[in-house]
Amino acid sequence: MTEAPGKFSQLDILLPSQHYGRSHKSTPEQRLMIAVLHDALDCVEKYRFATDPEGRRLFQEAKKWLLADEADWPYSFECICGILDLDSAAVLQHILVATQATAEPQRLRCG
Repeated sequence: MTEAPGKFSQLDILLPSQHYGRSHKSTPEQRLMIAVLHDALDCVEKYRFATDPEGRRLFQEAKKWLLADEADWPYSFECICGILDLDSAAVLQHILVATQATAEPQRLRCG
């Protein structure tokens, strides 16, 4: 995890193509899925301490999306992880560890 004062900065989640090199170009759908995942992670990071209604709403929506146990629609967290060859449980665990690494008033909780 890349550390920064007061926040967990950037999550160290690597896509298989980043580790092994690209065997083919990502499809537009895959790039969109990466952007959706990236946006959710950014919302959790940026708004987890938010006190304003809009910031709290964005945090809660990202949290709800990440914790939803759904794989039946193309842009669910589970489906995106499956298509991008990411272990969704490992991604969630990494997010939980990263958010608990700092003393935050609101924790991202499973369950």
